[in-house]
Amino acid sequence: MDQPARFMALPALRIRQLFCGSLFLLLVSLLVPDSFSQSDPNLDRILQKIRAQEDYLGALADLEKLLKKPDPDPRLYFQIGICHNLLRNYSKALEHLQKAREKGISGWELSLGFGIAHFHLNHSGRAREEFEQVLASQPSETTALFHLGRLDLMAGNHAQSERRFRSVLSLDPDHQGAIFSLGNSLVRQGKEKEGREVLEYHRKTGHLRSRLRTLNRMASSPRASAEVFSDLGDTYLELGDRKNAIRAYDRAEELDPGIFLTALGRGKLSFADRDFVGAEKHLGRYLDGKGTSCQAYLFLGLVQKLQKKLDASRAALGRGITLCPEDTMLLATLAELEIGQGNFQETAGVARQIMKIDPSAPAGPFFMAFSRLYQNHLEEAESFALQVLDLDDSNPSHHSLLQTIYQAKGETAKAKFHEAKVEALKNQKTSAD
Repeated sequence: MDQPARFMALPALRIRQLFCGSLFLLLVSLLVPDSFSQSDPNLDRILQKIRAQEDYLGALADLEKLLKKPDPDPRLYFQIGICHNLLRNYSKALEHLQKAREKGISGWELSLGFGIAHFHLNHSGRAREEFEQVLASQPSETTALFHLGRLDLMAGNHAQSERRFRSVLSLDPDHQGAIFSLGNSLVRQGKEKEGREVLEYHRKTGHLRSRLRTLNRMASSPRASAEVFSDLGDTYLELGDRKNAIRAYDRAEELDPGIFLTALGRGKLSFADRDFVGAEKHLGRYLDGKGTSCQAYLFLGLVQKLQKKLDASRAALGRGITLCPEDTMLLATLAELEIGQGNFQETAGVARQIMKIDPSAPAGPFFMAFSRLYQNHLEEAESFALQVLDLDDSNPSHHSLLQTIYQAKGETAKAKFHEAKVEALKNQKTSAD
């Protein structure tokens, strides 16, 4: 999903700009006629300000100077209008875009500029008309699709807004504005769980990508330290970019062969490859180097559990919980280990901790239900299992638990109902994959 902004060669220069406070990305086109590159020596300097420095004020001043020359190219009005859009001077943007249209400039790019200006001036009807003109010739233009989705959301047409945002994400999976707006649309439709998950994903990836930009700038310095490259690798790994993560870890270890910070990421990579021996080695090196990460203990506990080193796994998870007592992933992993060994009272104790820390986490009542089931307290088991479904009814294992409980209670019809739900959810997942 790592799709950095690209600056296209003349005659078209595309700029991807994040408006602070708007929570969405704006993609606009600055069309630079070939005649400019051949006739005006100032153009390269203007492009440099836009491309390398994002100096829209400087570019605007230079474009206005060109406009004062005899017989200026009418496309300058379009370019100045786009600069005003980027600078949030929407009324001035409309003024210059209208002059461009009056002088015969046309095309979907102009409609896009108009639509953006009208949108921010709350001219919803005019904005919708312009964006729909864009889609008439460019049905995959993500900026127009996104803004139409925003207009639908503001108008209360939530189902249509959801379709628009999903269309944007099918074309640009990393479109942070569409991710955020999709989450809001889902919540407003009552799809609370999915909406909250989407919003949490947006919060996490938005922060990570901001950090990635900072670290890449730091890493470009010839004085960049091994720690910078290790942190860069961790950030790439969090974003799912395995290739660049490994490249960054390699560079960190070249600069400092004794660095232990890369070992956590290396351990995660080995775990993903199901190389549990290698993962345990890397994670041990990280912790021996005085690394303090809840995730290190979580992954160490997992790999040791998978290798049947159950006492070592319990010890690792316990150290992690001491360090991070409210980490529900550590607690849920410990609960799973305890129930696997038949320690039902211990399982119930851990489950109560999860429920106290995060009442919205299905893991708490899930493990309480398991504990009560295997102690033959079937009414309590059913009650907790139904709480799980109230929190998340899309997980096959949650229905499988209720199927088992109803079978134990002799309630065949209910057991068959949840058996059918398990199969339906598994088939749904297979189709999606």
